[in-house]
Amino acid sequence: MRSWGPSRWIATAAIALLAIVVGVLAYAAYQRANPDIDPDAAVPAPSFSLGVQTPAATPTPTPAAPGAVALDAQRFLSIGGIQWWRATAGACDGAAPLIERSPDRGETWFDVTPTYRGILQVQSLDAFSAEDAEMVAAMAGCETQALRTYTYGEFWEPYPEVLAASRFVVASDAATVVLPSGPVPAPCAQAWGFRASGDTAALLCEGSAWRLSAEEWEQLPVERAVALTIDGTDVLVAHGSSDCAGIALARATPESLSPVGCAEGLDPSAPTAIDLSGSDLHLWSADSLSVVAIP
Repeated sequence: MRSWGPSRWIATAAIALLAIVVGVLAYAAYQRANPDIDPDAAVPAPSFSLGVQTPAATPTPTPAAPGAVALDAQRFLSIGGIQWWRATAGACDGAAPLIERSPDRGETWFDVTPTYRGILQVQSLDAFSAEDAEMVAAMAGCETQALRTYTYGEFWEPYPEVLAASRFVVASDAATVVLPSGPVPAPCAQAWGFRASGDTAALLCEGSAWRLSAEEWEQLPVERAVALTIDGTDVLVAHGSSDCAGIALARATPESLSPVGCAEGLDPSAPTAIDLSGSDLHLWSADSLSVVAIP
């Protein structure tokens, strides 16, 4: 057996040293990729992306102005000779509206909301005959249409010529009232409770009632107003009053306020709608339908 020379020993030592260095580097890399984990320490939960995007936040409806109910809770009531009609307004960016019909003087009500048309908000509701009704409503995209029914609310059809003659508060801008002659500014930023009949129109702003005269608004001398309807050139107003343990009723002109009745036991802060039929003033407040005979 031959003995190794010095050069072979040097080569062998170099190979052994290289192997040790490679081993140390490999161990360090392993430790970096796999650190020791304390089983009692909190670690972040893994996250995964499956291509699902977080939905955008739902728009917050504009809050009601002082002295007003929320937009989608506002009410309409129209007493026809045979059919009675009522609705909650709904809102383009809020709750859906509800339109109902009663064939028995308010004893029972049937849902006649034209959901198949994509209705979003009621802007006016009127019985234009003993049995038929029309409304101005915001449809898809908050676009305004006038609808009529001749089938007791089973079907509603758009009538552009009715819209051209209608008066209403703009669904997307409660500071604007549309008249057949064109838009006019409301007396406040959040007008509501708008009603019109014949040549007379009126609305509510921050607890006050206003009547439209020659496209100019006249403030009526009443406070805490919650609903109104039209009687000729007068405005009948439902309002809160210390003289009535319920909802007070008054006939208002710009010059005077004449009390005409009191609907006792009703909450003047609840959503309310009123309509006149002969000498009977009907009130839809909270869950009740009341009637007060007025002089």
